[in-house]
Amino acid sequence: MNHLGKAPLIFGLLFLLAFPVIVFRGDDRSDTLEFWIFAQTHYEEFSARIPAFEAAHPGVKVELRLISKLHDKLLAAFLSGIGGPDLSEVEISSVGRFFKGTKEEIGFVDLTDRIEREGISDEFVQARLAPWSLGGRVYGLPRDVHPVMLLYRHDVYEDAGINPASIETWDDFVRETRPLARDEDGDGRPDRYPLMLSAHKPGHFWLLLLQNGGGMFDENGGIIIDNDIAVATLEFYCSLLNEKQLAIPEFSQDPASYAAMKEGVILGVLAPDWYISFVRRFVPELEGKWRAMPLPAWREGERRTSTWGGTMIAVTRQAENPDLAWEFAKFAYMDDEALANRYRKTFIIPPIKSAWSNPVYAESETYLDGQVLGRSLTELAPDIPGFHLNPYWAEANDLLRLAVYEAANGIRTPADALSNLAEQVRALLQESTVVTEDGELRLPSPRIESTETE
Repeated sequence: MNHLGKAPLIFGLLFLLAFPVIVFRGDDRSDTLEFWIFAQTHYEEFSARIPAFEAAHPGVKVELRLISKLHDKLLAAFLSGIGGPDLSEVEISSVGRFFKGTKEEIGFVDLTDRIEREGISDEFVQARLAPWSLGGRVYGLPRDVHPVMLLYRHDVYEDAGINPASIETWDDFVRETRPLARDEDGDGRPDRYPLMLSAHKPGHFWLLLLQNGGGMFDENGGIIIDNDIAVATLEFYCSLLNEKQLAIPEFSQDPASYAAMKEGVILGVLAPDWYISFVRRFVPELEGKWRAMPLPAWREGERRTSTWGGTMIAVTRQAENPDLAWEFAKFAYMDDEALANRYRKTFIIPPIKSAWSNPVYAESETYLDGQVLGRSLTELAPDIPGFHLNPYWAEANDLLRLAVYEAANGIRTPADALSNLAEQVRALLQESTVVTEDGELRLPSPRIESTETE
């Protein structure tokens, strides 16, 4: 039974979408690696590193391509069977789109046996392998960990007599920071906010939900976004934005958020490692006035961090020399000095535990008043929450955006918003599951959908 829907119109669309990046290869490109990436910062990093790989592998050429709408074009290449790269990066919000269909239809090489044979599995933070794994098989190496900390204005805390060490739980945070949210101009809203949370995007809620032990799917693919943990998390989230007025809604454009930080309106943000580097870059005026502390726990003694974002590198089934592609994947993601240089520029912590012994992670950071940020991040990294990959994560995440918007803006109660979300995801899965000729359940092959977030 064929579920690919290979109508001429679909194939025409796929060809037009993939055509700008399709390279019609010669008879032998076994010594050439084509590597697709989606971010300019990644392009700059790998451009500097590729010559070293080529020098260590005489005769090998690595063609680095910065691809707009990478995920759509990669899906098009997989479905058409031509034009794909040897390796590609994939961002975590889109990865589920590549795992619809049977195992044989997955466009990535199964790396599980290579990882086990070379004994490198234990080198990674195990929770960071999960987003790129399905059915106990690993299809990509993680680029990052992205532990989340609370970035706060320590000068304001000091002036208010707030000791960050006294904030161990979210209840402590509410109690200790309430005096900062004063309405001095009488407009009914505070003039300063201890926190910024999005009322129109799901990212902040999602990282708090993961920290609290929740998620969208469980390990068996069951939908848990409407359970008690999720409802309680969203209720607290909405109370910070509304009743408690301790969080200002995130602005629709990043420059406006940075401006509010400069003006002293925003006094704290939920910050993964990469976002701290953004604040350093775009809010240089506040050098020395920020510090980062572990997230308050939901309950005393529990997890003090979460995770937000992520990228993998994968070898595709269109690779002419998968062994060479695998060697490059390890070089790109596991080279100690490259990882150290990445941290210096971006604060991104690698998922390889042995790399954390590099002296760069013990350096003080001037922007954070001399705090040793790398040490704080690496201490938190092993405790990041897990994430269960599901082929319909991208679609569910789009629906989560609406649920958070409705709850945060009072359109639905948190319980109703999440119940409605769960019903939609269940309906989506039920409609999308088909029965094969041998009576087994399976998901249809991926479709081209414009869900890029780059």
